Amino acid sequence: MDQKTETLLETVIRQQKLTVHFQPIIHLQTRQIYGYEGLVRGPVNTVLYSPTRLFEAATKADRLAELDLLCRRMVIHRFAQLNLPGRLFINVDPYSLTHEHFREGLTLELVEQARLNPSQLIIELTETHPVEDIRLMQQAMIHYQEMGFRVALDDLGAGYSGLKLWSEIRPDIVKIDRHFIQGVDQDRTKQQFVSTILKTATALGCRVITEGVETEGEYATLRKIGVEMLQGYYFGRPVPIPPVTIASRLFRKELRQAEEESPAMEMLVRPAVSVQATAKVLEVGALFTSTPDLESIVVVHENEVLGLVLRREFMNLYASLYGKELYGKQPILRFINRNVMQVDKRMSLEEASYRLTTSLNIHTDEFIILDDGQLAGTGRLIDLLHEITKLQVSRARHANPLTMLPGNVPIQQQLQKLFRADVPFTVCYFDLDNFKPFNDFFGFSRGDKVLRFLAELLTANIDDQTDFIGHIGGDDFVVIFRSGGWQQIVERILRQFDESIGGLYNGHIGSVIVALDREGREQRYGTMTLSVGAVVVCPSLHRCPIDISEEASFAKHRAKRIAGSSLYIHELASPSVLREPQDSETHRALLCPQPETTSLL
Repeated sequence: MDQKTETLLETVIRQQKLTVHFQPIIHLQTRQIYGYEGLVRGPVNTVLYSPTRLFEAATKADRLAELDLLCRRMVIHRFAQLNLPGRLFINVDPYSLTHEHFREGLTLELVEQARLNPSQLIIELTETHPVEDIRLMQQAMIHYQEMGFRVALDDLGAGYSGLKLWSEIRPDIVKIDRHFIQGVDQDRTKQQFVSTILKTATALGCRVITEGVETEGEYATLRKIGVEMLQGYYFGRPVPIPPVTIASRLFRKELRQAEEESPAMEMLVRPAVSVQATAKVLEVGALFTSTPDLESIVVVHENEVLGLVLRREFMNLYASLYGKELYGKQPILRFINRNVMQVDKRMSLEEASYRLTTSLNIHTDEFIILDDGQLAGTGRLIDLLHEITKLQVSRARHANPLTMLPGNVPIQQQLQKLFRADVPFTVCYFDLDNFKPFNDFFGFSRGDKVLRFLAELLTANIDDQTDFIGHIGGDDFVVIFRSGGWQQIVERILRQFDESIGGLYNGHIGSVIVALDREGREQRYGTMTLSVGAVVVCPSLHRCPIDISEEASFAKHRAKRIAGSSLYIHELASPSVLREPQDSETHRALLCPQPETTSLL
């Protein structure tokens, strides 16, 4: 390292010439900020601006532990100064524990001085060097956990010991390296890796954060896989003063889907009384006194909703001895409850219920309902639970008792929604071949096992954010696709079915069954196959009703005329001549929709 850089490093450490940045970490289910990773930058327009260059220089100058402690001190202080919500993630090199100037309990002192709770701090152990002594990492984890901190293993998959280190030190959280996240929506290998990590983490009682989420496609794929927490430029870059909420536009697609597919929070909106943040305590007290039934008042700053003033909390203070005299002229901003859930009116009832029941230290009796960030009103937990109960009873009544998938009524409702929306979609009718002789030969119990297997196979392959799966009855299933690439998905289902179905015969010779047909004649039936009839529906300028059940049945029967597992595609588009199916290929037919009365599945 040259003398100029060494002198600059000395100045940075001595004069604390670092800028603290924070990047949000998002909790997917709640769509709120779970916490922030604290990061540092060196002086602008210098060789040490980049944190990588900064820490490399400190390592070469044998001042890494000194810089590490300075960063820790500044990040904790700034986090508390900004009064940011959630948890603080700070990066710590485990080798700092071995430094001669290391003092036990210093991090806890910094946290207590900042008036933070140790449970808010998450220590990210980073692998800046090859980990030759795993016991050092274990020592670091135990050291910080004993102080009440949680420990995260950073950049899983990119370090020197990776999965082995994870299995040895058992951290509370692991962060998957950005390499496995970049382009994950286009790479099935990366998808499989992330999925495997999630399953392993669940077994170990560990939480997972994916780093480096930069595009909507990556986010959508990770959401489908089941990732709980995400971090990356898509949600926010590291900045000195970060946002405390995430823009609803990032979730707008999901909110639209929820509005289409499930009862939304809009039905629970109650008119709200609001005051500006500059209002005085006396004004709020007068409102509560003059309106005995008023349980809460929303506090806003211009158009931003800040929180609630809850009647019981406020009146305990206001009505106390000298309460008016002591607090009457103070702004109400000092007395609001910020730990109140805020949800968009388009959010589904189930999503809102999950958020309310899984959030810690949140006032749940009442919550705020927004309309694209603007105040729409308030809602009550008791009303939400009532509607959720009604919804669950309705779904249970119309679900197939074997697979618990939606039955005929929900299928009809879904099709009607899509017709009203005038959007393109594809209805796929799945039907088992040779199922009846299998069921007769092996019995109903084994037959039910086949039906559950098919239900699980379909569910595992569809995008539950956009597609819909239903069980008509018996061995008939329906999938309504809105996602792109539906044909590739169906062909993958057919391949997986053919690869797996033999195992359900339990070694029965050749998987061939000899049974009587409907005329009482002895027949030989081969292994079950899967026939799929697909009806492609495009939006039309002239919205004529289409008998989807008839068209889907037509396509299914054409598919069943093809040997083996097969897909027959039947498009409702422009007029064309219908061609006869041929063996061993995907079949496509075009015909003009007939203006008949709609008869849904």
